[in-house]
Amino acid sequence: MLEDLTITSHQETWLWIGTIGMALGAIAILALGRGLGNHAHHAVASFFVCAIAACFYLLMAFGQGDLIVTAKDLTLTPEGVVGTVEAKLVYFARYIDWVITTPLLLIGLLGVGLAAVNQAGEAVRERTGLVAGVIGADILMIVTGLFGALSLDSTHKYIWFAVSCVFFLGVLYVVWGPVRASAKAQGGEIAALYDKLLYILTVLWFIYPILWLLGTEGTEAISLNAEVTVFAIIDLLAKVGFGLVLVTGVKKLSSAGEKASAAAPAAAAE
Repeated sequence: MLEDLTITSHQETWLWIGTIGMALGAIAILALGRGLGNHAHHAVASFFVCAIAACFYLLMAFGQGDLIVTAKDLTLTPEGVVGTVEAKLVYFARYIDWVITTPLLLIGLLGVGLAAVNQAGEAVRERTGLVAGVIGADILMIVTGLFGALSLDSTHKYIWFAVSCVFFLGVLYVVWGPVRASAKAQGGEIAALYDKLLYILTVLWFIYPILWLLGTEGTEAISLNAEVTVFAIIDLLAKVGFGLVLVTGVKKLSSAGEKASAAAPAAAAE
């Protein structure tokens, strides 16, 4: 449909909402992250997640973050050569955004779950392996999703989609398996914060492949207008919402730790 090959005013509106929402989220996270001390890296990573997303939403709002993918077919008929053209609009900028920001989101999650890993040589290698594995799978999940989005051939498109989903399952295996076990081993508030973050990220991230499948890059069951709207809402929740929960949760843990440290000498003196 021709309407799916042009950026409409509806799409522009939601892209501007995404831009402003991400920018405000970045500012809020930066403000909340003040005084985190040794845990300031959580606020820094979450700030850049939102700041990077704001830049790419602005790029798309300006009409610079999309391209039209086309394919021409020539068919020889008794009447002569007949040409057909397939075309679709792809917001490639969102994939560049995701390939940068989703690893930062995962680093924030892993930073909570793996915070108390023993720094012995074997433990460090295990930790490094988990981080490298989940980040590698995440990047390939996004890149192969882009390959599918750029494919006009249905077979190629759904093969790339399936490959992307496999890497997504790999990410889920790591964060729900060994990393969650590490968070539970720390117990108490750390385990509770990790589970809260994990549930948020998992629920929201499951919407992405479903939306991809239903949208113009998949079955085209929904329009590009609806696709852009839902992506903007989910992006804001997955980036700004996740970042706010992470920073406030870590700040609460940090405050509790400081109170416990201050109370220990007093108790010993008694």
